[in-house]
Amino acid sequence: MKNLYLLALFVLLTILFCTGCQGKGRNEDNRDGLDSTKISQTKIKPAINVYIENSGSMDGYIKGVTEFEQTVYNYLSDILISHTIDSLNLFYINSEVKPCNLALEDFIQKLEPTTFRQYGGNRGASDIANVLGIVLEKNGKNQISILITDGIFSPGRREDAEQYLISQQIGIKRRFANYLEKNKDAAVIVYQLSSNFNGIYYNKVDAKIIINEQRPYYIWIIGEAKQVSELRKQVPDSKFIDTGVQNIFTAIAGNHSVKYAVIPSSGKFKPSRRDAHTIEDLKKDSRTGKVKFAINADFSDLLLDDTYLLDANNYENSSKYHLDIKPSVTKNNGYSHILTFSSDKVYQGTVSVKLKVKLPAWIEVVNDDEGSAAVKGKTYGIKYQIGGVFDAFTFNNNYYTEIKVSIK
Repeated sequence: MKNLYLLALFVLLTILFCTGCQGKGRNEDNRDGLDSTKISQTKIKPAINVYIENSGSMDGYIKGVTEFEQTVYNYLSDILISHTIDSLNLFYINSEVKPCNLALEDFIQKLEPTTFRQYGGNRGASDIANVLGIVLEKNGKNQISILITDGIFSPGRREDAEQYLISQQIGIKRRFANYLEKNKDAAVIVYQLSSNFNGIYYNKVDAKIIINEQRPYYIWIIGEAKQVSELRKQVPDSKFIDTGVQNIFTAIAGNHSVKYAVIPSSGKFKPSRRDAHTIEDLKKDSRTGKVKFAINADFSDLLLDDTYLLDANNYENSSKYHLDIKPSVTKNNGYSHILTFSSDKVYQGTVSVKLKVKLPAWIEVVNDDEGSAAVKGKTYGIKYQIGGVFDAFTFNNNYYTEIKVSIK
């Protein structure tokens, strides 16, 4: 009996020892006992890589203290102040990338044509497709790229300008399509801004035109959609100083799921107890003679401004109900917009509304197809650049999101 007792005690102590060792191993693998779910939920701050194009066509924006410099300095300073990023890395770019190991203030102070020339590269021709390709190749996980450029194509004297523009659009489409294959949640914002330009404007055949006037330039933001959205929330469009943002283009992979729900008090009906997307017993309101219902929707992660979201022409409405879109004033429960449907009679079935992906009208307005002179407010070939991005993002989907409401 004594031997059996000792054997049982030995087995028990062995089990307790092994259990303790296993528990210790789990803690060590879990970073000293931190909850793995909490680790996974921690927000990873992205690194920001800023590329300023230093082609010869950019020199006129940086002579002395300019609106261009002040706007860029203020925007990048706001990004630093927001404390939402890991680091801010500065580069020059044209045919190649040149790191600039300076603090932001020194970087801005040294923005002069002599510095642009010092950092070199091919400053005589602007291959925008190649520039964007370099930026995309270097844009790794948890990184946001910011490209600052005048966006002007410079084919050079030996190129057929018209064919060059088409080739550039195809090249941009291909590069962004490749980027999307590896980064399915990618997003792009293109801001058009304006600054005084005092210098030489190079036309499509590199002829020199001396000008001193306001010229557009562009800031591209490229990265993972949620990180780009967070950056924009922390440093909103209204933060841009001087002339401010004049136009915006956004691209985000299509067919996104958004949060939406029927507003119970928006008409004569019974909201479904089981489904926030279903309406039962819809009736005409005797006071107004109209059938009406509304839904709350959250479009905040789609990176679209209200100029786009409030335009009913940007929606594909499958029903006979008239659609009206308004911003949500109270932002209750995280919803950004209210979609109201109305008609003279009840139509049962599924109401489907798709938010279409469309090129904004401003792109055609500011595009210069000729490229022979500096046309005020216009950029030679800008529609081909943005068109290439648009083609890549809409290759498989031509709508941002779809909302469905069942009428029973």
